[in-house]
Amino acid sequence: MSLPLDDGSTVQPRQLVEQMGTIRFGEADLSSLEQTPKKAFLNIVRSKADLGVHTFVNGPTIVGRNPHCSFPLHDFAVSWQHLQITPRGDNQYVLEDLKSTNGTRVNGQPISGPRVLVDGEKIFAGETVIRFSLADAMDIDFHSEVATLVGTDPLTGLESKRRFDEAFEFALRSAVDGKGSIAMLMMDMDGVKQINDTHGHLFGAHVIGETGRLIAKVLGTKGRACRFGGDEFSAFLYGHDLASACEVAEEIRQTVETAGMEKDGIALRPTISIGVACYPDIDGELLRLVSTADEALYRAKSRGKNCVAS
Repeated sequence: MSLPLDDGSTVQPRQLVEQMGTIRFGEADLSSLEQTPKKAFLNIVRSKADLGVHTFVNGPTIVGRNPHCSFPLHDFAVSWQHLQITPRGDNQYVLEDLKSTNGTRVNGQPISGPRVLVDGEKIFAGETVIRFSLADAMDIDFHSEVATLVGTDPLTGLESKRRFDEAFEFALRSAVDGKGSIAMLMMDMDGVKQINDTHGHLFGAHVIGETGRLIAKVLGTKGRACRFGGDEFSAFLYGHDLASACEVAEEIRQTVETAGMEKDGIALRPTISIGVACYPDIDGELLRLVSTADEALYRAKSRGKNCVAS
């Protein structure tokens, strides 16, 4: 099995481990692993939007498309509440299908009633495959490291563009189907080239990373963001109309402007320009929404930068 990376290439797990070098496993060592009980662990091994996402089974765990499920999936072939895994005595974990539309399979075989899971088995729900494991601390740290490498932009800590794009497509379709709203923000930093030319690219990278973290802090649970490329960012906001999305964009703009960034004692003062577009003001076609937000960003740049346009 190969793992997809954010640039569209793939890498074999063995190569990925070699590139990672020595993985740090916290306090875990061989002696402690022998004494530590294994935990039930779900890890998504095939998915468009959720690859590498994982969770523990500490109690009854419902898997489904409902965002309030114990383990929510971004997969339209998965039912709202698709399946449940329940711990039983003697370290047993029982899988049940919750009358899902497309059914649940284990190792490719449909289940018709409660089924006790075995370490290493693969659960098929819609287009998603989940591996069930009884994992020790080293296993869990390894899977967490892989998930971070595959799903996170290392400079900003934001999710990878690949994962963002799949999540945005899912969220937009959900908004269209549910007659809701969703807003798109396209953002471009101002002044990074001057910082690079004056102080060097390490300083430019520093302000890009800090800006990504500031965007994530402002968004919180309101939406998701990624680094689109270079010093550009994208974000989408659940359930926001144009007015409320512009308020969030303005908060991001002000936060970046007043952040007071600094590296090696040198004050750095980048700003950010933001374009905003919203469904249903714009039709529910993904590229149309993105291009409309991008056109608004161009207007923000044309007005002198460091502003929000819609």
